[in-house]
Amino acid sequence: MTATAAKADLSTVARHIARSAAKLFAERGYDATSVREIVEAAGVAKPTLYYYFRSKEGLAQALLSVPLSGLVATLRNLVTTEADPIRCMERVLESHYTFCREDPDRARFIYSLLFGPRGSEVAGDLEPFKADLLGWTEAAVRRLAEAEIIARERVDACCAAFRGLILVSTLDFLFGERTLGQDLAHRQLHEILYGFGNGRALDGPESDK
Repeated sequence: MTATAAKADLSTVARHIARSAAKLFAERGYDATSVREIVEAAGVAKPTLYYYFRSKEGLAQALLSVPLSGLVATLRNLVTTEADPIRCMERVLESHYTFCREDPDRARFIYSLLFGPRGSEVAGDLEPFKADLLGWTEAAVRRLAEAEIIARERVDACCAAFRGLILVSTLDFLFGERTLGQDLAHRQLHEILYGFGNGRALDGPESDK
């Protein structure tokens, strides 16, 4: 086996352990899941888990910090580089949905920490990301106001509407077995802008069809 193939194999093992752990964390809770249960579910030995993640906490951080850092970076890039504010907002919504589609168990684990007991030893790891995720999503809404696509005095209400859409849509997908269709962000954006618009025709998502 070449060095490149070996690295690919190692990363595959780590991903398998992480996915097994995410499923257990989502179903039973982080604190109630033991290392023994994780390695049994993954079909590996304890030293293998410790080799890749050092500890159960390190495994949980890998499921949280790296993916959420990536999502924050994606939102930041969209808000700061996408020229069209309507397209920017649509892609921000879609980024949230893609994150859940990519690994539903990981997303369920994150939600279990957000809405579960505050005493969980890893729940605090989410705090830095909550502000960033909210902040960049709101920044996308402010760009709509700056472009006079929504009324400036409705920014807060529009932010709340988008946050509600993201929360309800992802919860329905993760816990209610509803789909997150590829066109969902597009449809939701049009519906929100129709309700919060200034009364003029929107040169936005619907014009693409």
